[in-house]
Amino acid sequence: MKSLNRREFMKGTVGAAASLTLLSQPRARAAGEKIIMGVMGLGGRGTYLAEKFAQRPDVEIAYLSDPNTRRFARAREAVEEAQDTRPKMVQDFRKILEDRNVDALINATPDHWHGLGTIMACQAGKDVYVEKPMAHNIFEGRKMIEAARKYKRVIQVGMQTRTAPYTRKAKEYIQSGKMGDIYLVRVFNMMQHSKQREAPNQPVPEGFDYDMWCGPAPKLPYNPSRRWLNQWEYSCGPIPGDAVHQLDLARYLMNDIPYPKTVVHAGGVNALRDGRETPDTQFATFEYDSLTLLMESALWTPYIKKI
Repeated sequence: MKSLNRREFMKGTVGAAASLTLLSQPRARAAGEKIIMGVMGLGGRGTYLAEKFAQRPDVEIAYLSDPNTRRFARAREAVEEAQDTRPKMVQDFRKILEDRNVDALINATPDHWHGLGTIMACQAGKDVYVEKPMAHNIFEGRKMIEAARKYKRVIQVGMQTRTAPYTRKAKEYIQSGKMGDIYLVRVFNMMQHSKQREAPNQPVPEGFDYDMWCGPAPKLPYNPSRRWLNQWEYSCGPIPGDAVHQLDLARYLMNDIPYPKTVVHAGGVNALRDGRETPDTQFATFEYDSLTLLMESALWTPYIKKI
């Protein structure tokens, strides 16, 4: 599959989605047969997930995909050490979707690819494990749910905190009523991030399909010194991307309370004034019927110890 320029990519997305829909019937699997998976995004998290899934006796990682070929070697080595078969390495994740033998896609891309990548996988008849945060924005999240229902697919989001043994014990204790009625929940997520260093824009390195990396997001000049986590075009911000774990944990402990009636947010770039766009300090208040949930988070406060 040839590399597309940005205009061709965006123009062809609708046509590609229609073609994938024609391939959406999943293959029939015999009992005991391995689940065939492909991985989209080979950064630190994607490589870790590829290795861990490959270590399962009921899984085979058939594809590893990333627009940046410089990431191929480490991910391929990790998977080959964990399983007998060698995965195919591709820059364009659509090759994974075209393979009828693939059952599921692991989406470990930056936030801006979570929505479209997951929807296209559903259209191609693949189940999806997508990393948190589920989507770049609310609209994309709703469309992902619609796609899962329309194409009868399973989407699982990487909210592994709720499966931890200590989480289950905490929920059992709270739900037992021993703490009485709960009217206030406070969520803290204090992190320490370093400042990003400003540097001039650079040419796109050889072996990196930057058009594909940008995908549905605006194509900004290539500048590796600007972390994608700190740019609205590609991220909902480092705080939402991490604090979503703590917020999900709070909702789980409170018996998965539904949507709040109101949400009020305040924050900004207060300490890490390094050219970033997304906040380094955020506070949010979620109001429910008889419960208020407060979230406090910052990127310049090394005060929290995570287990």
